[in-house]
Amino acid sequence: MSRPRYDWWSYIKGVIRRYPELREQYADLHTQSVTANYSGMPRSGGVSRGTEDIAVRELPTTSQREYEAVRRAVEQTERYSNGRQRLAIIKMVLWDKRYTLEGAALQIPCGIATAKRYHGEFICLVASNYGLLDN
Repeated sequence: MSRPRYDWWSYIKGVIRRYPELREQYADLHTQSVTANYSGMPRSGGVSRGTEDIAVRELPTTSQREYEAVRRAVEQTERYSNGRQRLAIIKMVLWDKRYTLEGAALQIPCGIATAKRYHGEFICLVASNYGLLDN
């Protein structure tokens, strides 16, 4: 029996592929600049409280939703007994883009069908966290 095709499948794969970049952008937004002001001129306008400024910065709405969906899926997957294997497959195939599912299965090692199942379940988990699946 074949699996149903979802219109959102390729979109969610793209969201997962962009996660390392979004994670980096998110981290950059939440780090404080430690560059000193050497101009000698008083600051004019703007927020002068650095910590408060960091706390209110966020990614654009869609990027924030995508980041949170993948982040929650990673956290949920880490709680599985075989979570490391599952995330290693996702990392090799979607984040590092070094292996196909078959190649990643050989690296773990696990069966190809198992790698495909882990891959599909992770994509569905992200889709669920994003709000695309009816639970």
